[in-house]
Amino acid sequence: AHDFFNRYGNLFQMKNPTAELALINATDADGSHLRFQQMYKGIPVWGAQLLVHSQDGQLTAINGHYQPGIDLNPTPGLTAAQAETIARTHLGAAQATLLANVELVVMTYHTEPAALTWLVQLATNEPLGRWLYFIDAHTGGITYNFNNLPHVRNRQIYDANGACSTSSLPGSLVAIEATGGTLPAGPAKDAFDYSGAAYDYYLSQFGRDSYDGSGAPIITSVKFGTAGTCNSSAFNAFWNGAQMVFGSGGGSYNHFAKAEDVVVHEFTHAVTEYTAGLIYQFEQGALNESMSDIFGVFAQQRSTGDFNDWELGEDLNVVFRDMSDPTLYGQPAHMSNYNELGWVDDNGGVHTNSGIPNKAAYLMVTGGTSGEITATAVGLSKMEQIFYRALTNYLSPLSGFNDIKNSTIQACQDLIGSFGITFADCNQVQNAWAAVGLGSAALTASTKVYLPVLINGTGGATDAFIYEPNDDVSQAYGPLSSGVTYWAYLQTNGDVDIYHFTTSGGFIDISLSSLPSGTNYDLELYNNAGQLVGVSYNSGTTDDSISGTAPAGKYYIYISPTTTASSTTDSYQLAVTYP
Repeated sequence: AHDFFNRYGNLFQMKNPTAELALINATDADGSHLRFQQMYKGIPVWGAQLLVHSQDGQLTAINGHYQPGIDLNPTPGLTAAQAETIARTHLGAAQATLLANVELVVMTYHTEPAALTWLVQLATNEPLGRWLYFIDAHTGGITYNFNNLPHVRNRQIYDANGACSTSSLPGSLVAIEATGGTLPAGPAKDAFDYSGAAYDYYLSQFGRDSYDGSGAPIITSVKFGTAGTCNSSAFNAFWNGAQMVFGSGGGSYNHFAKAEDVVVHEFTHAVTEYTAGLIYQFEQGALNESMSDIFGVFAQQRSTGDFNDWELGEDLNVVFRDMSDPTLYGQPAHMSNYNELGWVDDNGGVHTNSGIPNKAAYLMVTGGTSGEITATAVGLSKMEQIFYRALTNYLSPLSGFNDIKNSTIQACQDLIGSFGITFADCNQVQNAWAAVGLGSAALTASTKVYLPVLINGTGGATDAFIYEPNDDVSQAYGPLSSGVTYWAYLQTNGDVDIYHFTTSGGFIDISLSSLPSGTNYDLELYNNAGQLVGVSYNSGTTDDSISGTAPAGKYYIYISPTTTASSTTDSYQLAVTYP
């Protein structure tokens, strides 16, 4: 992987890839999935990770987040202890628990320009929180801070009883593995049964031994919180980085360990922390919530045999969310209705905007139509494997909705031939995302496009504007000449550009570059059978490329916008080389 970055690091604007990337994790026995942490002069760049994927020794994909152009003084002007004091003072919680050693990091997330900061992590009881503070290591100012505590609900209902302080957790021991089966009916028995169900689900479906993959003990506390004193505890459930905690409930609410989907939801937050590490704010936090919803529902469907149950929390005597129709409970089901909320409002809408990927997951499993796009059912057993692979191998701390779209498509391609997964399934995954406003529908033989193209071969003397309707794939522009650069543009968000070429077989290299400012285009390659055989989904205006050995035949290049499309005056450049 380092050899690739040393050769092509300029595509990411890297100056010294060996020094700027530190390997932090490798998965699969053959090391085919590598996770690199971006470093700046030996200091981690918070949230910036690149994931490198290979198969049979051949590089297949690179995704994640890399922040170029960092230029700052790496020597702090204040100590870690001083930074901790500043964070405690701002939080107003001198007795807050320090969760980890104060760490020096470069902060770029929601920060311009990049800043050298001390990361201080504090836990509080009221308000319930796991606070991340980024203190400027030169000025002592607060660069950024937010509550990174995942939880099921953020509302407060008053009528409950129980201990409040997180300092008392985990509490008094009532059962261990050998004795839990004899517990009487109640919160402790439900927590014992459903935490075991969560463990069994991940082990049986994915071979994962506990949330960390290494058999960690599952510590769970129940009957947490007292009404009128700590309402946010009584009507809540959360993973605090070390254990699961379930509120006492009260009134019309059952205790929060009563629902299997809620318990698996929290267990999945732990899995996410040990894999993708998704932060708990804005779009990343909404994706974090969605991953927990998805696996919570999947596990309960397998447990109960009710494969039409897409509700969350119904066993608490209240429904929080419905993945089949998120709008029933105030969530958007399409990117056109995405809620731009401030960080103080539900951490930027983590429980609101999660409805969008939730709806996509529902469409992938059951099939259905949203707007003008239809997805055919892929089925539960296949989608479990696809989402798990995406979560554990492709997502990183700052991944958002476009990333999970790209990751599930790539994970699906990885798994073709396993679990009954086919190329056609991957097309339906893509269609489901398109149905909620993320990307374009998969290319098929009946796809109709209108392709306005500005062609300027690098060896040509004259620019020619060609506005040609392309009613189906057979009318895609081409054949493209090997080694020639083509200038073209996308006029609207719904526009796609399709090209074709024919190779005698061998190494091919496709590059998409010079993307207009403010755009984000996807590059996809299909064979003549309409099967997706290659993708490049880099974020923003980063160049995309697809390369590798291809069998002889005809291929189609598909370029589509994932964000704002450019005008006819802002072109991109496409080049392909092939034998």
